[in-house]
Amino acid sequence: MKLGLDSYSYHLAFGAHPDFTPSQKMDLFQFMDRVKELGLDGFQIDPMHLVSQKDSYLREILAYSKEKNLFLEYGTMGIEADWLMNELDTCAKLESTILRTFIGFDRYDKKINIHLEIESAIEHLNKVKNRAAELNIKIAIENHGDVSSDELVDIVEKVASPNVGICLDLGNALVTFEDPLEAAKKMAPYTFTTHFKDYAIKMTNYGFKVCGAALGNGNIDLRAALKILTEKTSLDKIILEIPVEAESEEQTALKKEDTIVLKSVEYARDMLNIR
Repeated sequence: MKLGLDSYSYHLAFGAHPDFTPSQKMDLFQFMDRVKELGLDGFQIDPMHLVSQKDSYLREILAYSKEKNLFLEYGTMGIEADWLMNELDTCAKLESTILRTFIGFDRYDKKINIHLEIESAIEHLNKVKNRAAELNIKIAIENHGDVSSDELVDIVEKVASPNVGICLDLGNALVTFEDPLEAAKKMAPYTFTTHFKDYAIKMTNYGFKVCGAALGNGNIDLRAALKILTEKTSLDKIILEIPVEAESEEQTALKKEDTIVLKSVEYARDMLNIR
């Protein structure tokens, strides 16, 4: 098993998201340097961290990943057919065989009709699956807190294409009130890539919340999860995604983020023996 890191694990350092803006922002080249320093084998790009889709920039990203001897997976967000057609082309230019995406609706919004969202996703995926096959790219739909594992499996089975499957996010099953291990078992046969993480459930004065944690510091049985992935999927790599909440002080926040990533990599290598 190769071990990689999703760039969202450094989302505070990138400063591309609304929750945190550092005085100096990380870019993908610096991120690749850090991935190499951590002794990892590759990475997945969060779409917020790809600052351009110009061919010249994409060639630079690809060349630097090859110089560092890192595998590269590309990620996007959204399921609309015209958008995915363009993203498939970007994915091909980056020579990524995986395009991770998610549907992206709020299942807890009372105005949302989950059935219609699912039917729409199936319609859009049916429009792009042949293009994905032509480019030899697998579209990996993440359980992003929008669809449950059963709903996502249903989507993949109805599209019925070897080029449409799942990005199995271990932690997000908690957002849909599922046991992460039971959800993983359902999604595993259709899984093309992962977001391997640990989540902690914390009680607050207004209820409970799910938050990111270093591997081994959350509530998920990671050994059992890895066993499912190794026995019930054809994966040859595990992608870590280690999100962390922002702190008010910049250097404290950035140090915390880097420390949690480092601890997670050490846990994956030393305790889970992912090598």
